[in-house]
Amino acid sequence: MTDITMETLIQGGSYFAIFMLMILNGAVSFPSSQVLYIVAGYFVAQGNLALVLVALAGSLGNATGNIILYELARKHGRAFIERMKIFPMRELAKVEHAFKKKGAWFIFIGKLLPAIKVFVPVAAGLGKFSRAIFAPLIFIASFIWALGFISIGYFFGKSSDLFGRYAIILVVVAVVVILLFYRYINSPAIVNEIEK
Repeated sequence: MTDITMETLIQGGSYFAIFMLMILNGAVSFPSSQVLYIVAGYFVAQGNLALVLVALAGSLGNATGNIILYELARKHGRAFIERMKIFPMRELAKVEHAFKKKGAWFIFIGKLLPAIKVFVPVAAGLGKFSRAIFAPLIFIASFIWALGFISIGYFFGKSSDLFGRYAIILVVVAVVVILLFYRYINSPAIVNEIEK
């Protein structure tokens, strides 16, 4: 889905479109939340949308999609997730084990990492993590994610080419955090456990 299509959908459907698109993103990681929020941030800057309402609609939608995925993993287990053929199972096993070691911290931090966030509801569901804690953690992390990318669209426009030096700093920080996280989930402590 291109940013032009995303722009048309947001213009036509406003907050409801953002909510529905983010349910889809939370469940199957498509369309891109980054593109959606950047385009929405541009519309916020133009005065067509309200920042808080965009962040709320998107966060509620993303949390809803994540809860659907969490419940599917919790009810049907690993065999069901394997049949979906969406997630690389070895990576999921490592993320699942990291989740068991770090619990709530993993959910919160993992939801803020682009390469990891897709696995978070699955790992939490397979680990039967508390529903009462999962839902608010997912919403808060989704809200923070939304604010970050809406701000980029607000300050730099709807084109993802126009992030400027602040976005470069953001990307560098994100890459460092992701590398550290991948180093952790590929550490002997994690890999040896899942190979037992």
